[in-house]
Amino acid sequence: MKVSLVPITPSDRPTLEHLFQFYLYEMAACLALPLTDEGQYTYRPALLDGYWTQPEHEPFFIVVKSQLAESEAAIQELVGFALIRRYPQDPTRYDIDQFFVVRKFKGQGVGKQALANLLHQLPGKWQIRVLVENEPAIAFWQSAVRQAVGQNYEHSMDLDVDLKMHFFRFEI
Repeated sequence: MKVSLVPITPSDRPTLEHLFQFYLYEMAACLALPLTDEGQYTYRPALLDGYWTQPEHEPFFIVVKSQLAESEAAIQELVGFALIRRYPQDPTRYDIDQFFVVRKFKGQGVGKQALANLLHQLPGKWQIRVLVENEPAIAFWQSAVRQAVGQNYEHSMDLDVDLKMHFFRFEI
């Protein structure tokens, strides 16, 4: 299985918005997000606007290419997204603003390989912010960051504007 990052273009935004509903579904487990009468989670669409209007915002789809058997053609499947930006409070640092892998591919190393690809593509100072309530994400990021940079990272609790979060910081 090969994991790659594909830049998300403005014309791909509807696909990202569809995937974003699955992301919000997973986040609802720790944030108690309500559904609308139409059966969707609400969010501010402006949250995504910056990825096509602001400098140094990098939106990527996470794609997996797999081959079931030698005689069969490879299958490419969209499995998630990574929304990267320069952190507003420290523009010298890349920030994983939003990151999502669909449930079918969780636990298969896809997220870790996507992180490795991001770090290879965008070397520099990084941080990953995780909600205190999102315990599965905290465990994932501890493992993924350790795999990517060994023990050369800092894990702390800090404020992100007015929200207490886990921060993973490192340089690659």
